[in-house]
Amino acid sequence: MTQVIATPSRDTDSLEHRPGETGSSSLPPIGRRFRVRLNPFQLLMRRWSHMHPYNAGQVMEISGIPDFDRWRHAAQHVLAEMGLGPATFTPGDTHATFSAGPSVTVEESGVSLAAFFDEELNRPFAAGDAPVRFCILPAVGRNGSTQSHYFAAVYDHWIADSRAMRELMHRIYEQYRSDEGSLPPLTLEAPSFRKIYRKHVGRLVRCTALRESLKNCWRHRRCFRINIPDPLDFRSRFLFRQLPEGLIERVHTFAKQQGASVNDTFIAVLAQTMGAYTHEHRQRRRKKRFHFPRSEVGIGTIVDIRDAASEPLDRVFNLYLSSYTVVLHQAERRGTDTVAREVAATTTRLKKTFATVKGFWALAMARVWWDLYTSPRNRALLLHKMVPVVAGISNVKMTGTWADRATQQRDDPAQPRVLDYLRISPTGPLIPLVFTLTTIGERLSLCITYRTTAFSDDQVQEIVDDFISRLEKAVA
Repeated sequence: MTQVIATPSRDTDSLEHRPGETGSSSLPPIGRRFRVRLNPFQLLMRRWSHMHPYNAGQVMEISGIPDFDRWRHAAQHVLAEMGLGPATFTPGDTHATFSAGPSVTVEESGVSLAAFFDEELNRPFAAGDAPVRFCILPAVGRNGSTQSHYFAAVYDHWIADSRAMRELMHRIYEQYRSDEGSLPPLTLEAPSFRKIYRKHVGRLVRCTALRESLKNCWRHRRCFRINIPDPLDFRSRFLFRQLPEGLIERVHTFAKQQGASVNDTFIAVLAQTMGAYTHEHRQRRRKKRFHFPRSEVGIGTIVDIRDAASEPLDRVFNLYLSSYTVVLHQAERRGTDTVAREVAATTTRLKKTFATVKGFWALAMARVWWDLYTSPRNRALLLHKMVPVVAGISNVKMTGTWADRATQQRDDPAQPRVLDYLRISPTGPLIPLVFTLTTIGERLSLCITYRTTAFSDDQVQEIVDDFISRLEKAVA
């Protein structure tokens, strides 16, 4: 990933330095504080986290035996350098003030990665805690080797997107390796959100928010809803699969033949998988009078919109995410090639029109509706009823980056090296099941999170097995 030195914003609506700050140094003083204005998606995430933790994760598999003190020092140095500490909020959560704390928590655990995230996805961040915590875990590689370990970060998702967290992990890794960070520090200083996306949205943001919200409701009018027996039960579990090496190359070849992207192919296969899973329920579901039949499946995709901004955001530690949904009819009854081409036609149109940037403002409208509701149950079901999706995908390619083994071949073999990188997405009130895929070279990792009120462990195992089987057959 290219490192860009971003020009500090002068927009005090986005960030304010607190009184009493002077000069700069390698590590900021403990009393340094930053005041940040939250964007609409962050505000909505904060609302969600009041009902249940909305946590995400990033994991590096590192060669060698872990040096606990070095990891703690590395994490503390990087977070202190950028001033990321406990946050306090103004009424309505419109602004967050970060106070650089004196220490960073790096825990140590002997449990498996799955057991760790089963707990961490549901473990809240208490008031006064830094919004990110770290843990060192044992790792077992593909060949059964235990000469490696996991360095995991769990973060309150409103503070950052996956791209920002990968930049944070990169800096911690470099600090762990050499005690001398060679990368420019990340900054909490963010430009005005409306300003950097105005060229795609215009000035009438409220009109855009209402229009995009209505379009979303209409687009999802025929989408099937996964049964949520207890809407207020947001407990999540985690499942991890390493797919066969070389599979991603066959997926890429297949996608190219269909004029699609790799992500389009993942969406197509997941739509077929969830179509098969929900087929019987959709067929026997009685149509309500004056209601649309819910015979289609919607697959949501998380999108990084940083590159659509009017200025570089590579060093900005913040959250710039949007989403889109592909709605498909009877995907399970059609060939993967046909479905992939249909998905590609939809996503190509979205990309050309910057629809994901415009669609971001539907999240602002969702937050307005959330605040108008007073019943926790109605809030929990708001998005599930209005924009139902059966599953979601988050897909990132890290080939050629600092985490790719091929780029580390020149390094001293005695130095710690990144062997793998995993990302874990939350579920929340929007999506009951999320597939998070990460590609590095020939390796393809799949992390699954799911709401236990919507899916049993056995059901998720069957869904994952079916997804992998369909993917392998499609690209064989």
